[in-house]
Amino acid sequence: MPAPAFAETDRVSLHPIEEADYEFVREYRNHPDVRIPLTDSRIRTVEDVAESVEDADYRFLVCASDENGDRVRVGEVAFAYVAREGERGALMYWIAPEHRGNGYVTEATELFLDYAFRECGFHKVTARVLESNEASAATLEKLGFVREGTRRESSVVDGEYEDMYTYGLLDREWLDR
Repeated sequence: MPAPAFAETDRVSLHPIEEADYEFVREYRNHPDVRIPLTDSRIRTVEDVAESVEDADYRFLVCASDENGDRVRVGEVAFAYVAREGERGALMYWIAPEHRGNGYVTEATELFLDYAFRECGFHKVTARVLESNEASAATLEKLGFVREGTRRESSVVDGEYEDMYTYGLLDREWLDR
């Protein structure tokens, strides 16, 4: 059972990541369907997860209601890094493959962006997406992110270089929607 919810809707909730969640995070961060779109080639241990959680202030477990109304772990939403506290954060999210296609990442990211902009006072949130990851690009655009550029051949996927799109969302764009 995840820790108490930090923020929630009827369908999804954000929770602080605790030790009982480390194995879930490790399993899916190592899953190729999660790791490759995140451009994260490093295989993680439970100890790696524990260390990364300790160093992260803006990192949440995403849970969704199952058929019994219980909250189950489905993914993560976070700032991969923060440039100057309260100024700019780089968004990262993933949903376990068996839970994709339900709109969880969109709802969870909305909760996260509300927190980042309204409570923490961030000015800008950025994101990077592989050119082949059309679903993630569509999610960002649905949330109001603007494609700001292309990082040409900046990632390697299956031994081939692939372009990556950069996106940005300003506080006023989020708060005025």
